[in-house]
Amino acid sequence: MSEAGRFSMRMQFLRAHAQAHAHSRSGQRLLVATLLGLAFPVAPLAQGQGGGVSVSGFVRDTLGLAIVGAELSIDGSSLRTLSAGDGRYLLSGVPPGEVRMRVRRLGFRPTVMDLELGAGGLSDVEIQLVQLVQQLEPVAVLGRREAYASRLAGFEERRQRKVGHFITRERLERTHSFSMTDVLRDVPGVNVRQIGVIQKAVRIRGSPCPPLVFIDGSPATAGEFDLETIDLGMVEGIEVYSGSATVPAEFAGPRNLDRCGVVAIWSRPFRPRPRVTKSVDAPSEVSLDRLVARGEAHTAATVDSAVALIDGGLAPEYPGSLLRDRRSGRVLTEFVVDTTGAVVPGTIGIISSSHPLFSLAAREALSQAQFLPARKGGALVRQVVQLPIEFRVPTRPNRP
Repeated sequence: MSEAGRFSMRMQFLRAHAQAHAHSRSGQRLLVATLLGLAFPVAPLAQGQGGGVSVSGFVRDTLGLAIVGAELSIDGSSLRTLSAGDGRYLLSGVPPGEVRMRVRRLGFRPTVMDLELGAGGLSDVEIQLVQLVQQLEPVAVLGRREAYASRLAGFEERRQRKVGHFITRERLERTHSFSMTDVLRDVPGVNVRQIGVIQKAVRIRGSPCPPLVFIDGSPATAGEFDLETIDLGMVEGIEVYSGSATVPAEFAGPRNLDRCGVVAIWSRPFRPRPRVTKSVDAPSEVSLDRLVARGEAHTAATVDSAVALIDGGLAPEYPGSLLRDRRSGRVLTEFVVDTTGAVVPGTIGIISSSHPLFSLAAREALSQAQFLPARKGGALVRQVVQLPIEFRVPTRPNRP
């Protein structure tokens, strides 16, 4: 398949009791637990028993973000449940009276809470989990990550020289258009009309011949090229030159083919979307607790040399819509790094997140991330990692 053909296709991705403080809020009891202890393996989940009352509420971290996949259980029973994507949990069939509830999640200090349940149960019992200091340093994403790989460096250089007309990805996103020719209409001297079988043929400054089209630096064809076949969503930038006098040497065509102008199109870097079977805010598809309990993976506390992020080994992309709205956020991720330094597929999970789009950006970046693997006893081993990714809106420059 030719470069143009390939480009025109869419790319489809720890233990102590805690003090509980009771507060009054709308006639309901709010319990906030300060959590202490060490993490331990997760027991198998079981269905609630019939009868009894219910206990419900939310599990959050110290920043107030919902925690996904925290296990809550009642001592002396088989009652267990996991907190959902919004941190909400519900334990049904709990016997009335004094009960002890345990809350735990890998990477966080667990708690033990003594509750007194009346005939109506309890709602809005809010749990705050304190994270163990076993995570990597946060990765900061400051605004939009520029996609200037070597093949795109020339685009930026020529744009700085201000010769020709340049359409950047940011501008493309503001147009909300799916048509290449509609975008090109805004370039001075570009006309769009039907020529033969091509409904929207492009001509520059009234020239009788079609402009020479380049895709990722290579000529697409020496003749008429239907620009409407280009998927605008996969375009990083566009350069338009009106004639031979302005065309850079790298786009000079044979036999003076550039006399009728040049349209150079640069594709977005390919970022494969990870396979997500549930919500983007869901926990890992496999139980990382069980991997640790079976010795199939380790934690930072049990290895000699913990996993470390290679410089430049993780490059999350700031979601465009959230950046335009100047929304900052944070995602706490978890995953397993194998003995090659790669993230094990299916182990990426979201513990807490301020927005689903941040979660998706984190998943996409982690699927391609590269780390230095952990070592124990001189051997390379797999390690469970928790990594915060912080998305920060850049400060606007002061205007004179």
